[in-house]
Amino acid sequence: MTGRESRLPLVGARVIWHADTKDAGTVTETDWAGVTVRWDNHAQQTILHNDMAMVTKALERSA
Repeated sequence: MTGRESRLPLVGARVIWHADTKDAGTVTETDWAGVTVRWDNHAQQTILHNDMAMVTKALERSA
């Protein structure tokens, strides 16, 4: 996602790394500088908005 797109996800949004659905996480915080993601492997990472190119919004499952 672009820097502009990275400002859109809300806390709780699911994201994936490098289009790998097995490498997913949840947005836990957003601010003017970046996005914090808690990855499913329990690592937490803060990523600057303009460094979010390898992160994409996960597709939501329909019920």
